[in-house]
Amino acid sequence: MAGIGKSDTVRFDELQRVLRLALELRDLPRGSALQKRHALEGMAALVGAQVGVWARADGMTTGQMILHREIDFGWSCDSERRVFLEYLDSAQWRALDPSQPALARETTSAMCIFTREQLLDDHAWYGSEHVQRFRRSAQVDSFLYGIYAPGGDAAVCFGLHRAWGDRAFSERERRLVEAIHHACAFLHQPATELSPALLQGLSPRLCDTLRGLARGRSEKQLAAELKLSRHTVHDYVKALYRHFGVQSRSELLVRCLGHEPPSPHARGAGAAASSAST
Repeated sequence: MAGIGKSDTVRFDELQRVLRLALELRDLPRGSALQKRHALEGMAALVGAQVGVWARADGMTTGQMILHREIDFGWSCDSERRVFLEYLDSAQWRALDPSQPALARETTSAMCIFTREQLLDDHAWYGSEHVQRFRRSAQVDSFLYGIYAPGGDAAVCFGLHRAWGDRAFSERERRLVEAIHHACAFLHQPATELSPALLQGLSPRLCDTLRGLARGRSEKQLAAELKLSRHTVHDYVKALYRHFGVQSRSELLVRCLGHEPPSPHARGAGAAASSAST
């Protein structure tokens, strides 16, 4: 790609840290505040950001994005945090972050990462009321914004911010966060809680197997977690297919995560397999 130098290239050791973070996040409860905070803290440590903010956003279709904070951390003192939260909680309707319309406009795919410089120039940024009244007082400036916008008016956003006066984020750092964003797309997927009614009639081992599949585990990973052979886990997976009347893992997860009961003709076949796995 033209214009990309060696300093913009993500290093192998950094990609290893991306993979490690993704694996850590998979082990945390899906959609939980703990999982989101760990994601933010991991990304901040990787690119040297001070402050992290996770938020929901409305207004993607109009370009007037309004953020609803879920998680924030990293402020130097309470007064700086209060200034920034004042903006998020009440003042963003009056002094809109000037990068937000550009962010909505430039988001052309479901998952994007932007530096401030990609969204607007220094004059528009530092000349805005938002920056002079809120950013300067909160002592945060340069940022990386991540967005998950699957369509419609709503989106999920996160921001990684440097302290006022620190250097801007580099293209390499943007790419690192982009790699994490794509490796951890599961952060934005629905929670994988299974209905208790769905588990009725299943042995404890089949329940454990189904929960593991719902968390995205492979049969090899499940065998290690459950301290069973891969052959045994494979048999359990086949028993679940019979119980729910499906032919593949994807069909099984669609049925189970949609909380559909097993089909009547499948219950009888599944009952025998369930008792055999007890």
